[in-house]
Amino acid sequence: APHPFIVRDGADLRMDLPVSLKEAVAGGKVPVPTLSGTLSLSVPEGSNTGTTLRLKGKGVPAHGKAEAGDLYVRLVVTLPDKPDPDLKAFVDNWTASYDPRARLK
Repeated sequence: APHPFIVRDGADLRMDLPVSLKEAVAGGKVPVPTLSGTLSLSVPEGSNTGTTLRLKGKGVPAHGKAEAGDLYVRLVVTLPDKPDPDLKAFVDNWTASYDPRARLK
C-alpha cells in the first residue's frame, strides 16, 4: 500500500519535509520520520525549497546481498497557515533585492 509521505525508488526512499522559514534561513536540527524511527537532520543555513539531503542507509532495509537504500529528504519551505503579523512586518521592512526568477530568463 502507498505510504502517506514516503515514495519508494528502488532501494531508496524519497520524501518531502516541511521546514519553517526560520529553519531554512538560519539552519538547525529538525526531526525526520524514518522507517526505523525519528531522526534529527541538520538543515544547512540558507536552504531553499528543493534542497535535497541524504540519510545514508535509512531507505529500504538491507536484505540478502542487497545493501540498505538511502532516504532522500527534499526540503519544502512552508509558511504558517494563518498570517503572522511579525513576519509580515519583517518582510514589509526588508530591503534586500534579488530576482527569484532569474534562472527562468
